[in-house]
Amino acid sequence: MLRTTLLALGLGLVILVLFAANRSREPGGMELDWRVAREPARKVLAEPAARGPIVQTITAPGKIEAIEEAEIASQIVGRVVAVHVEEGDIVLRDDPLVELDATEAKARLDSACARIAKLTAAIKQSESELAKAERDVEQYSKLRVRGFASPTERADSLTVLEKARAALLMSRNELMEAEAMRRSSDEELKRTRIAAPMDGVVSNLNVDEGEIVIAGTTNLPGSVLMKVSGMGRMRMRADVDETDVLQVRRGQPAQVYLVADQLRPLPGRVQTVAPQGKTRKDDVISFETLIGIDAQPQESAGGDGNRLRPGMSATVEVEVRRSEEAVSVPAQAVVHRRRKDLPDTPAVREWAGRNARSPGEKARDAELRYVKLVFVVDGDVARARPVDTGLSDERRVEIVSGLGPDERVIVGPFRALDELKDGSTVQPVASAAELDAAN
Repeated sequence: MLRTTLLALGLGLVILVLFAANRSREPGGMELDWRVAREPARKVLAEPAARGPIVQTITAPGKIEAIEEAEIASQIVGRVVAVHVEEGDIVLRDDPLVELDATEAKARLDSACARIAKLTAAIKQSESELAKAERDVEQYSKLRVRGFASPTERADSLTVLEKARAALLMSRNELMEAEAMRRSSDEELKRTRIAAPMDGVVSNLNVDEGEIVIAGTTNLPGSVLMKVSGMGRMRMRADVDETDVLQVRRGQPAQVYLVADQLRPLPGRVQTVAPQGKTRKDDVISFETLIGIDAQPQESAGGDGNRLRPGMSATVEVEVRRSEEAVSVPAQAVVHRRRKDLPDTPAVREWAGRNARSPGEKARDAELRYVKLVFVVDGDVARARPVDTGLSDERRVEIVSGLGPDERVIVGPFRALDELKDGSTVQPVASAAELDAAN
């Protein structure tokens, strides 16, 4: 009987000890931890937070284009008699590109020149007739004074004088009109020879000999004969997502990665950001952003010209924020846990003070809120430390507060980080090689 009583008392004491241990480990939890043996220590990789630069970037897709690009179109209707270039040819300013049939233009110019010659002769004749009419008026005036001419004869001479003056004025106006027609015909003749407006490379050649071209009209298919692109200055036309556009500013540095050459980024800067967005086919709103490329890269030895060409697909990384002396940890070291799963430690209470419950938030919802934290090594156990984060890049995250200067942060492996809890037993190692050897 006494033995049974002592056994019952011993069992009850064990239950009380386990209950108290469970309460101290996780306040508010009523679930008992019946495990007597401790879990084996997990081997984890731990390292102190590092101080250094962190650059936050946004990415956007786009196309390469020439800053100087001209669409070549005809200003007159005519038949193509010669095409002097092929697609890909390098041309200089005023080099001939296309020749149109000039027969009609030359005929109109010859007609205008002949009319000018005719009117020039007519003006000389009118000037002679005007001089004669002036002499007649003067003679009749003298005869009228002496009584040898009637008033009617003098009036008729004045009429002839006015007619001669009008004829001369009309001939001179017709000559001005003919000269305008000659200039117009001469300009039309010049337009039968289409020349390069700038130095560049011929692209999108759409014309052949014998075709009839029409005068260039906006948005009229077939009116553009070719394009001439200046290869000296290039830029990228990127589509920045609306979630990132508020961070993009003119003058921010950028790196352009060509799809054809992703290992050698091209430096550039943001030139302009469109004030109005556009809707893509997938109903995503994007803002057209121009990225100026600082220098034209040259092809490596043995290559064929420049490696940057209009129409190439590319991705740009725009530097939107930078911190030169950021305290940071590897990105995988920052994990998330629910507030209710964390112990009531000073660090957790400090975090709760900084992130007070909003007026409309229920206590239960606040307990389910996720907390950003890192696990630090405290002896042979892991301790959860809620942290406030700042900038981040592809590899590291800035820690603004919540981490001591000399504390070592558990940074791997990923499976261990996913399963760690406050108080878990750990065995830290200093390098990934040691971790691989232990496993």
